[in-house]
Amino acid sequence: MKVLNRIKKNIEFNKVISEGELVKSDTITLHFLKNDLNYTRIGISIPRKSGKAVVRNKMKRQIRAIIASDADLTKSFDIVMIARKNYDISKFEKTRSDIDYLFEKVGLKA
Repeated sequence: MKVLNRIKKNIEFNKVISEGELVKSDTITLHFLKNDLNYTRIGISIPRKSGKAVVRNKMKRQIRAIIASDADLTKSFDIVMIARKNYDISKFEKTRSDIDYLFEKVGLKA
């Protein structure tokens, strides 16, 4: 995922979470909001309760890999993905199917 397509600032995360719409699956919560750009920006948030830094970083890598292969980033959305308690790094296909489901609901399926 390119740097252009990332949300990094706390203000932008809060704006998407407070003003955007919400879609949930078993492992991921997805907040989305239309933007004025010609591309999608995505922010990933993993709570500290999910595990130590190594586990949280692996979760982010898995989510980024799924986004890179399955998402259509040419639409105009800001998205914040938050991992839920029952996210399991050993069940990659379950995570992929959940994210695909969420992208279909939002309209980002490639």
